[in-house]
Amino acid sequence: MTKIFYATDIHGSDRAFRKFTNAGKFYQVEALILGGDLTGKMVVPIVKQSESTYLADFLGNKYVLKTEEEIQALERNISDSGYYPYRTDSEEIDELSKEKVDQLFLKLMRERLNSWITLIEERLRESGIQVYLTGGNDDPLEIEEILNSSDFVINAQEKVCRIDNYHEMISSGLSNPTPWRTRREVSEEKLAESIEAMVSKVEDVKNCIFNLHSPPKDSQLDICPLLDTSVRPPKPVMKSGQIVTYGAGSVAVKTSIEKYQPLLGLFGHIHESRGVVHIGRTLCINPGSEYSEGILRGAIITLDKGKIRGHQLTSG
Repeated sequence: MTKIFYATDIHGSDRAFRKFTNAGKFYQVEALILGGDLTGKMVVPIVKQSESTYLADFLGNKYVLKTEEEIQALERNISDSGYYPYRTDSEEIDELSKEKVDQLFLKLMRERLNSWITLIEERLRESGIQVYLTGGNDDPLEIEEILNSSDFVINAQEKVCRIDNYHEMISSGLSNPTPWRTRREVSEEKLAESIEAMVSKVEDVKNCIFNLHSPPKDSQLDICPLLDTSVRPPKPVMKSGQIVTYGAGSVAVKTSIEKYQPLLGLFGHIHESRGVVHIGRTLCINPGSEYSEGILRGAIITLDKGKIRGHQLTSG
């Protein structure tokens, strides 16, 4: 039997990633799998005002920081919530064009992801635990270089990986189109082609794991607010004072699960749709995400040849 731990959508949260790294030994698993959306969404400036004072605005709260200890404490809070703290001054802020902001954002993303790869290597290289990462629709393509830089951590994107003697895994961080127009969105047709290309290389699809970022359409693992895309940013559609929800998952993913009936499907993307369902014989799991609170939601699954011995959703 092989025990795996799966989590996804940590969106830059330092605390969630440290918990993911520690989960391998804590849960005594043979493999750690981290689904897509690894990177954060925003830079938070900490702006120098004088020799001893910095100002910051974070999550609607304004901070006046007077000591190095106060600055470091806020930086940890920002990083644990999935954002990127950046010490600067008013002059640099005035000079930052959109292009320079984008370059800074990518630089901070890369630095954090590099530090995560180093952390995993230091803590788990001698453990015998396999570690698999993939990007997601929110992740810039530039992070692939970092995910491919390790001789220990495996970038599973669009590969067939062998988890043990009986179980292979295909992985994709692509998603069907969303209102946010992110970098790794593709048409349902192209997503289907990508899945088919991977499946064609699988030796035993009935014992395979489908690690796909987008959940299957209308599977109860993809329920989220319906958004009005006629405005930017999109906002939730309301009806009778209530937010309208719908299944935002992928038709291509659902079709592939129904067609091939793999042993296990691992999904993410829709943070609020945590759950476990069966599509035919396939056990499908979305552990959900609560990264901004530093909480790691995950799933432990015990695999046996031709069957799943057990599964459990985790949170902590």
